[in-house]
Amino acid sequence: MRVPAVGAPASGTKSPHIPDADALRAEARRLMEPGGEADFTAARDVLLRALTLESPDHDGKTRHLLGLAFFHLQDWAEAERHLAASLRSAKSPSASALLERAQTNRKTGIERAVDPLPDLRPEELRRPPAGAIRAPETSAEEPPLQRRGSLLIRLAHAVFSRTLGLLTEGAVRAVYALRKRNTTFAFESWDRLGTSLGLLELGGRRRDLNGDKLQSTYVGSLVGHQQPGQRRPAWTERFRTATGAWTTDDPMEGAAGTEIQRSGLPLKDRESRLDAPDLPSPREVSRLILAPHANRPRQEVPFLNLLTIAWIQAQAHDWVSHRPSPVPGARKLALEADDPLRSRYGIGALQVPLSPPNPMKDARPLTYLNEVTHWWDASHIYGSDQETQDRLRCGPDGELRIEGDLLPLNQATGIEDTGFARNWWVGLDLMHTLFVKHHNSVCKRLRQEHKRWTSDEVFHTARLINAAIMAKIQTVEWTPAVLPNRKVVAGMATNWWGLIETWRRPFHKRRLNRRWEPRHHVLGGIAAGSRDNFGKPYGLTEEFAEVYRLHAGIPDEIRMPGQVIPTDATRGAGARSMVREFGMAALLDSFGHQHMPALVNNNYPAFMCEMSVPGQPVVDIGAIDILRARERGVPPYNAFRRMLGLNPIERFEDLGCSAETVAALEKLYGKGDKGLNNLDLLAGTSCELWRPENFGFGETLFTIFIQMASRRLHADPFYTEKLNSRYYTETGMALIGKATFKSVLLEHYPQLARAGLDNVENAFEPWGTSAKERPEEHPLALIEAY
Repeated sequence: MRVPAVGAPASGTKSPHIPDADALRAEARRLMEPGGEADFTAARDVLLRALTLESPDHDGKTRHLLGLAFFHLQDWAEAERHLAASLRSAKSPSASALLERAQTNRKTGIERAVDPLPDLRPEELRRPPAGAIRAPETSAEEPPLQRRGSLLIRLAHAVFSRTLGLLTEGAVRAVYALRKRNTTFAFESWDRLGTSLGLLELGGRRRDLNGDKLQSTYVGSLVGHQQPGQRRPAWTERFRTATGAWTTDDPMEGAAGTEIQRSGLPLKDRESRLDAPDLPSPREVSRLILAPHANRPRQEVPFLNLLTIAWIQAQAHDWVSHRPSPVPGARKLALEADDPLRSRYGIGALQVPLSPPNPMKDARPLTYLNEVTHWWDASHIYGSDQETQDRLRCGPDGELRIEGDLLPLNQATGIEDTGFARNWWVGLDLMHTLFVKHHNSVCKRLRQEHKRWTSDEVFHTARLINAAIMAKIQTVEWTPAVLPNRKVVAGMATNWWGLIETWRRPFHKRRLNRRWEPRHHVLGGIAAGSRDNFGKPYGLTEEFAEVYRLHAGIPDEIRMPGQVIPTDATRGAGARSMVREFGMAALLDSFGHQHMPALVNNNYPAFMCEMSVPGQPVVDIGAIDILRARERGVPPYNAFRRMLGLNPIERFEDLGCSAETVAALEKLYGKGDKGLNNLDLLAGTSCELWRPENFGFGETLFTIFIQMASRRLHADPFYTEKLNSRYYTETGMALIGKATFKSVLLEHYPQLARAGLDNVENAFEPWGTSAKERPEEHPLALIEAY
């Protein structure tokens, strides 16, 4: 870098008009305090002047500050150079830690903009969506119509289903009406009942949540304010589209670029708490409630492995994403005098960009657009726009681009090219690579049996099958692993197969849509049943996005044989380096054995509390998580519970957390009703440790889960009325029926059987032990419904 010209005094004498190096360093510290890019640029120039005045900087002070300035400017190479020079002059723990972070950031390329998704342009979103999708080329071969017996048999089956359905609905209503209402937590009613009655009560709560607690932001109009009378492209009846449009007869229902919906109160009753004067700083909430304790190990879940958190992060990217965009007037979070970020990074505040506003001209306040499809369609693998989907495809047989175990690289970002690559780390790389390979495997099976099909037909059908396998794994494996509670395990099996099939047959013998099964979402299952969006256009909700902030489950490190890799070093380009060095099988093996950190208070990974992201060299993810709920009109903890029909807590002790945590909550929010009513949602759910038996998270999060986990299936025609061989083929239905997460892993990496995967039935449990050796690590083995 060129050093600015400095009018240095002759013969080493000091001019009264030119400050000495100490004064310039003090000026640089003052300039860096506000924390803006222009401030660090000015500080850098001042320090370069100081360096010319005091060369060779014997005590390393100027070099240290220069390294700090370059770090904030995300010039990692220059930061490394100056920090290394400062350490040669004087040893400094803070300079050493900063040097290590600069080196990690350079290797991972974390400063590069990881945002290849197209802009959400209002003029394009208002146009008929058929123009943004490409019709596939199809052969003369059409899917056969399904015939389910004579008219008389079908009529008798409909009457049979209707009768049993009415009886079941009556039982659900009766048990829910008789539930205990005076308990602080609702599970103190349903979890104390037998399995059958507990399931009925949970069914009643789901019914209640799908009523007036399900809101649409598109009141009185088609989704996206589309014009009525559009003709649906015929091919969209058979296949999913790249954008999610035309999944139903409401053209933009669930499509990318439509508004994120609401659970609970309608939009008119929402307000931002961003400027509420009596709330604690999000940074202080993060420090006291989310950040790990300095001298204590993080808590881990005994019955979950690291694949669990990698899986759900990938799935969440399929469902909902607010577009990140630095906004003028980013929120400044002032740092307290004792905040370690002050001394470590020379700043007095954190800069947090606000959520980009809804760009539509007639948008209402507190509405935000989802940049991915709302549907459970594996858009994280395939993309949410036509250009991305086309770019990721290759060859005549419908496959996705991949070479061995390496996904293609996106030249603009330097990391893997896939449907959604933001927040990239090696855990996401594993999930994306595995299911890109599985898509291609399904393509080969389809091509063998449908030789006349076009590449488009193979691709789109393989996508249907691949996404359905993920939906099945999430429903009947991931959720039971995280919530290994008898009622929940039986309930999730009921969602997929139905109550009758679940009770009559063991896990591996259950089938979808047996002919004699009643067509009812409880008795016969939501999957392959009748579609129902409960009178509200389908879309994921802001409340769902908030309760799925599961950053506490991310590990600090990945434990490989003979070495430990900091998770921060596996982000960005570091993910590809990990796959190249260790290979997919070894990484999956490691993730299968290592335990997942627990979703509890004071358990965020330390690196996330001072992390670098594109455009921001220092961020606290915990503080951002707290701020987002306030900004987007998501109510605080007690109000959130009330709007979902749950009772509020009456004191912090009701959460079941430690006395130390209660004292921290009272310090932040205050005592009595004021403190309870100000409690941020994430702070409350993190501290909510009074939970049902074997729950990996608390009741408040679970209540939104009850609503949305079922709705993701129930509102989607491809998981209800179209989940059959006409659309998925006989081959596809067989693949879905046999698929488990374990079987997918073993199909592509059979060597994992010898690595411990054969020890378990559910691949989200720790692989290193069996239920006989460590029953606490395998609670599902004791549950008959699994």
